[in-house]
Amino acid sequence: MPLRHSQVDINALTASMYLKGAAPKSSSPAKKMAIISAGQSNIDGRVPLADLPDGINIPFNNCYYCSNYTPHYLQGKFENGIHAADLDANRWGFDLITYYYLTQLAQQETYVMKWSQGGTSIDPTGDNINHWTAFYEQLDSPDHSLLCHFEHLIRQCMIANADKIEIRAMIWHQGEADRQSYSPLAAEHYYQNLKAVFAYCRGIIGNSQLPIFTGTISHSSEQFDPVIDAIIRQIGQEDPNVHLIDMAGASLLDNWHFDSLSSTYLGKAIYNEMISAGIVAGPQVSLKRPW
Repeated sequence: MPLRHSQVDINALTASMYLKGAAPKSSSPAKKMAIISAGQSNIDGRVPLADLPDGINIPFNNCYYCSNYTPHYLQGKFENGIHAADLDANRWGFDLITYYYLTQLAQQETYVMKWSQGGTSIDPTGDNINHWTAFYEQLDSPDHSLLCHFEHLIRQCMIANADKIEIRAMIWHQGEADRQSYSPLAAEHYYQNLKAVFAYCRGIIGNSQLPIFTGTISHSSEQFDPVIDAIIRQIGQEDPNVHLIDMAGASLLDNWHFDSLSSTYLGKAIYNEMISAGIVAGPQVSLKRPW
């Protein structure tokens, strides 16, 4: 049975957020594969570079990268490869593994646009002073809107690269900072908030069916919240274009973050799901849960 949520017309909400993200829009038709990625610490990256799987080294070819850690992101300039200096404190997140297999195994030239920050909630009542809320007018300052920063990065990349790229997918991981132990209101609003973020991002891209790939939160995390977990799973069931990887049993490197084995698994699983969904053609990788 679907979870009960705050009284809100979700269909009207997602439609309005899609239109909000879509206007104004100046992106051009594109050719090369591009991915947008966002979220909090597990996608921001907490695994030391020394713990990359054997055989994976950075930078690797065919990958072009623009994030809030790269030097020219305000101008929408892609770096040729992902370098240690482009990562938060020389640490990597699971999405790096996805990019590796897209570019090296599927041999797909890939452009990545990413904005991430650890410990950030969607709801303004949640953890951190910066938030992913699509209702960013409610924030004290636009500087605290992660979604506005993310949108600016995407639009600058699209303007700077004109007809070269086409955004075909989004990678996302978040939810711990909206846990009810920090803010009961953030957890109560999480269903409508996450739906609104996804709709807004699809509006930026101009694709109401943009595939979104995400994972659940490890049950071992001290910030695991069964309410948030159930909402993420519900949205994954309701939306055929949200592709959800079950990370309930994932092992951790500390009290909150995926370790190298779990990050590698999630990155590979998303790559395989992209192949299965027809986002890109290529061979799948062998995949076995490490827990």
